Amino acid sequence: MLVDGLVPGSEKLDTKIGKLVAQGLDPRVQRAMDVVRVVGNNAVHPGQIDFDELPEIAASLFGLINLVVEQMISRPKHVDALFQTLPQQALDGIERRNSRATNSP
Repeated sequence: MLVDGLVPGSEKLDTKIGKLVAQGLDPRVQRAMDVVRVVGNNAVHPGQIDFDELPEIAASLFGLINLVVEQMISRPKHVDALFQTLPQQALDGIERRNSRATNSP
């Protein structure tokens, strides 16, 4: 559901993670997503992973999910909110700088 919020559509989870990678996803976040994806997928098939034998895996997966939320949702919102508090003159200057940088040969 988390990745669906980031990449809407009906593609497989693996494909959606690939799209995020193509958009510059931090490799550590990608690895966290893949661990949760693979372990979660294996957990739905009997005999693949026994959480009763390895309860620390469940806690670790929650930690990875928290990492993904922090990197993909919480931090960007925090940075965006602070950025918007900059004076308009500074925002205009940043926009001009970025415009020049993208139009340079």
